[in-house]
Amino acid sequence: MKPRWKTRALWIGAILIVFIASILYQPAASRTGSLLVWTNNRVYVMDIDTLTLERIAPAAPHEVIAPSPGCRGQASAPCWIVVGSRLFRVDVGAGGSEVREIPLPVGEDYLWIDSPVSWSPDGYHIAYSLMKRETERFDLFVVSAGDDQVKITAEDIDPDLAATWTPGCADGLTAPECRIGYKKMPGQQEQGGFLASIIGYTPATEDVEQWSITPDRIFELRWSADGELLYSRPKRHFLRARDHAPAYRMPQGGQLANISPSATYTVYYQPFTLEGCESDDCIQLGVWLESATSTERAERRLIYNLPVSDQSDGLNFIPVWANDSRSFVFFQDGNLIHYDIVKDEGTIWYKEVGDKLRSVPEFAPNETAVAFVDNQGQGHSDYRLLVINPRLDPVEHVIETETGFKILAWLPN
Repeated sequence: MKPRWKTRALWIGAILIVFIASILYQPAASRTGSLLVWTNNRVYVMDIDTLTLERIAPAAPHEVIAPSPGCRGQASAPCWIVVGSRLFRVDVGAGGSEVREIPLPVGEDYLWIDSPVSWSPDGYHIAYSLMKRETERFDLFVVSAGDDQVKITAEDIDPDLAATWTPGCADGLTAPECRIGYKKMPGQQEQGGFLASIIGYTPATEDVEQWSITPDRIFELRWSADGELLYSRPKRHFLRARDHAPAYRMPQGGQLANISPSATYTVYYQPFTLEGCESDDCIQLGVWLESATSTERAERRLIYNLPVSDQSDGLNFIPVWANDSRSFVFFQDGNLIHYDIVKDEGTIWYKEVGDKLRSVPEFAPNETAVAFVDNQGQGHSDYRLLVINPRLDPVEHVIETETGFKILAWLPN
């Protein structure tokens, strides 16, 4: 039998540990980090807890802004940000942020245009388009971040469509599995009904794959997990470049929400009737997940449902995926819902979300959490920042701004 004083000492020690832990572990954003944001015509690093802003670069509303994978912890490369024709390296540390500005190579024969910019998965290469002064047509440039080395050029590309990279480019531009996809427009002598092309280019071997397509607008290019180049037309409806067949799988009567970044999963919604139901709520709107992998039997999961009588607009917001395609969030009837594919687990993270989002949800780089902006500023502002972590209390800040507020990235600090 233990002496009473030892037992009492153990209890006192346990209480002290809990007390100290409650001080160190605060349910606030001080343990969450910083965001890269745009507001007041500038890019800033913002501390989530204090809203302290560190100025990074001026950025007019019309200028393209593109953070690199290093800004989200998706690559071991530094955090670079393209703002217009300028490149900024941001080194974020305990002592603040150090910023270096480098102009992107343009050349005398070209003009910079604020068209979409894309980063390679390794975080060291940028793809952007420039307009030729003489012909007023557009060329693709792939350059190394931080120097003037132009690695790849391609003529007559579609400037409104960002180039896309395979995951294999995470091992470098010359990796065997690295491929770049882009859209090539018809030449000047081919105008008047001639087909455009979707190009798959392998830098290591300089091999080119080409698929014909009508010149109509494409909203996005994407590589699937099995190396298929996909294009979306209309928005979110991805088709395979090789045969123009749908890259997603869902039953007849389903309505597409979107597919995962790797094109492995499809999210859609479709009504169904509850078995044995005799109430007025028997007809339900189901949010479904189905495997889009052609090599395995289709896997269909019901991840969320509610009575059709409670709503009429389907999904209020299109699902936003984590970069690894293992989870996503979506909004339904004011609820923020998170679904973990690996655990097959859906959770309502937050209720009473505003009816209009002003910034797409951004996933935290190191844990399961998201940050987004809605329009519920409580009469003081049209912008409210919300940081939702299922282990902690939600963080809410009203952002005072007259020019707008966007989340660009959640920094891995």
